[in-house]
Amino acid sequence: MAVTLKDISRETGINLCSVSQVLNDHPRAQSLRPETRKLILETALRLGYSKNQMAASIGKKHSNVLAFIHSDMGTVEYTGRIQNGVIEAASRRGYTLTVHHIGESPEKLMRKLMGWRVAGVIFHVSKLSQLEPFLADLVREKIPFGTVNLSNPDGIGITTDDASGIRDAVGFMKESGHKKLVYAFSGKSRKIPDIEYKTRRIHGFCEGIRSFYPDEPEPFILPVDYSRAHDRKYMENVLQEIIETKADGVICESDVLASALNNIAFFKGFSVPETFSLIGFGGSMISETSFPMLTTVAQDFEKLGKIATDSIADVIEKKNIRSSQNQLIPVSLVLRESVKIQKAHKRSNITKH
Repeated sequence: MAVTLKDISRETGINLCSVSQVLNDHPRAQSLRPETRKLILETALRLGYSKNQMAASIGKKHSNVLAFIHSDMGTVEYTGRIQNGVIEAASRRGYTLTVHHIGESPEKLMRKLMGWRVAGVIFHVSKLSQLEPFLADLVREKIPFGTVNLSNPDGIGITTDDASGIRDAVGFMKESGHKKLVYAFSGKSRKIPDIEYKTRRIHGFCEGIRSFYPDEPEPFILPVDYSRAHDRKYMENVLQEIIETKADGVICESDVLASALNNIAFFKGFSVPETFSLIGFGGSMISETSFPMLTTVAQDFEKLGKIATDSIADVIEKKNIRSSQNQLIPVSLVLRESVKIQKAHKRSNITKH
């Protein structure tokens, strides 16, 4: 439910009349103590009370506001790129966008969303379980919601075809003449993580090995504790394990991990791609600024944000009555300098940079 003056009065312990005077900028509000006015204003902001937005929404159950809720505070490149796509699509469709961090108290955040009378919500999180505190309210209020970079069995989910991307990378390594591959992922054990994108990429690698390296006894999966990626001794041990496998190709879960392996290889006097070829995942800026520049499976993060936003807007505007739909967006292999080409290759989804 939307935040009301009564909610603010109850929260602050200040009578309703005084709360109304302060929030409506009534002259009598000046007779209140400064600390009282400050408490009312701070509480209204914290609870998500918005007089202007609510006034603009009179007569409508929902406003023209969309909410983007994410688990990162702009510290990861792809979060910002997804958000850029959301902003562009929201603006094109005539919606205002509010951005929130899921680390806030779900109850307080939900009150903010109700205060804005949001028309739809886009989540960028790693697990569906992070949506659970919001689902009952969203369903009750009939607010469409979706996930970006994560599938959503009960709603809109837009993500990239990670498994096919990794499988294609394995196929490209085979066609380029590589004999033995290692898959490196961020983790502390060889147990497959319960995170969708990690699971899909590992499955893509295993499927690729079965298809293109049928004589390989089993896929070699190497966990790398990324929290220790700056620990030189630890990364030297990871590199040594790769060298001991006699692998001539390494496919990584992310560009960041590929860059870390590239750095330690250079530090120890090994050459990429002469010692082993290296492929990252994501198409992030770090893949272009590494030396050598990294071949990568590129995701179109902006497109993910745009499609998720358009899908939500279509449901709001009743252009699409399906509130449950999932889409896999294709990825592409961007060929740079970190893969040694030992054979001619013929693949249509390769971009040379």
